[in-house]
Amino acid sequence: MKRGAAGAASAAFAAMVAAGAARASSGLDSPDIGVLQLGRGGAWVARADDPLAAYFNPAGLAAQRSSAHGGVHFIQLAQCFTRLGPDGQPVPPSYTTAIPGPGSEGGPDPEVCAEGGLFPNPQIAATLRVSDALAVGVAVLGPHGVGERAWPESLAYTHPSFGEMTQPSPQRYLLTSLDALMVMPTLSVGFTPAEGISIGAGFIWGMAVIDFVNFAEATSSAGGDDFNAHGDLRARAKADDLFIPGFVLGARWAATAHLDLGAWFKWQDAVRAKTDLTIESRYWTPAGVKDEDPCGGEPPGCNVTEERDAGDLKMRIPMEAKLGLRYHRPRAGAARPARTSAAEPRVRDPMVDDLFDVELDFTWANNSAVDAIEVRFREDIPVRGTVVGTVPPNADVPHRWRDVLGVRLGGDFVVLPNLLALRAGGFFEQKGQDDADLNLDFHLGYRVGVGAGMTARVGPVDISAAFQHTFFGPLDNGGKGRIKAVSGAVPSGYRSIQSVNGGRFESSLDEFGLSGTMRF
Repeated sequence: MKRGAAGAASAAFAAMVAAGAARASSGLDSPDIGVLQLGRGGAWVARADDPLAAYFNPAGLAAQRSSAHGGVHFIQLAQCFTRLGPDGQPVPPSYTTAIPGPGSEGGPDPEVCAEGGLFPNPQIAATLRVSDALAVGVAVLGPHGVGERAWPESLAYTHPSFGEMTQPSPQRYLLTSLDALMVMPTLSVGFTPAEGISIGAGFIWGMAVIDFVNFAEATSSAGGDDFNAHGDLRARAKADDLFIPGFVLGARWAATAHLDLGAWFKWQDAVRAKTDLTIESRYWTPAGVKDEDPCGGEPPGCNVTEERDAGDLKMRIPMEAKLGLRYHRPRAGAARPARTSAAEPRVRDPMVDDLFDVELDFTWANNSAVDAIEVRFREDIPVRGTVVGTVPPNADVPHRWRDVLGVRLGGDFVVLPNLLALRAGGFFEQKGQDDADLNLDFHLGYRVGVGAGMTARVGPVDISAAFQHTFFGPLDNGGKGRIKAVSGAVPSGYRSIQSVNGGRFESSLDEFGLSGTMRF
């Protein structure tokens, strides 16, 4: 093995950054987080009527009362992957042993699914009116996604002759676990320079702390996967970037008494992270079971490499933009925004002012900026438990994403003025990646989501709930993937000869949200 340890680390870095890189139609997560947004299919940029506007359209702050908001999404993400070779058949863990591969007689099921339950994803935000024309807002939120995922390192199965057995899982070179903590605090201002027109801007201070595990090969050959002959390496990468600056811009125009237009743009700097790396060699026994005594008579830890600040990662974050058109029918007697007194700043309150509204949004994300995750290691980092093993200095991970366009349609109907509103909506987003480049860090197939929700007003507090289901178009390359594991094989350029992402990747997402907003 010459340079086989970085395969796990480099793929790890790819998922680390993407875990918190973007939102909206970026392909990295679902549309806008927030309970009102969830119930409207994300069609909210022109409405922008709660404190989360500090991030999703700061122009909307200028027409809000001072308020505080707290919410949480409970997200259930189901993902399964069926690894296939170029012949369209499941890939065995070793071509030099008699271990039955997935889908073969006596072997495990070829479909491998991620583990995990409900993931809580919270948000808090507040708006403070400074004057009749100016408001300040702050929002603290994370990406609209799941921060914890676990895929099996090995598969348990019952052999008809040998009973209970295990073998290395087929997706191990792509992902086995991810634990990410992401926050995107945003401070914004909204200003009304003229009646019916508002503009806004905000500064993002993004932060990320991520822990990731997957596998690489020490050597490679034309036969395919072989955990035994190729000497699998398990790598754990931990990274943090505590300053990912960015900004949001927003605008809102009440063009007529019935039509509002909203626009939003986001830019954020690339993620740049120093990374700690832990590598375990001699991981499996020849039978495909985790080796609990890899050192034998050698000192304990002979196979473990721990290196702080082992490398640098850079991943560009796509720019994003949204444009929304909102039609609303003012309620008789409330055609203009409601005021409780002549001295109070003019604000919008759709639960008082409108009978119903319908919004159509168009979204764009510059995903093509993410052609590869740049992963560079220090020269000559030794890998313990191998023969003259070092980590390769260049372990870039190709992704080849494409720009994504999306459309959202949603609206509210006020059943009881100032008391109860119902809402529903849906969205569609384009496919953002070729099937041959699929990876388990994020699912970039097309997406279709449908949601519904409600708001009940109890005094100064709005209590909202919503549910949304998201369908993902499967990514399926029939076994003809293009992603290679990093390997110590010099003739193949330190990459595995076989692809490790051939097959079919399927996902679905269910989530329930609950929030409260108090207006002062």
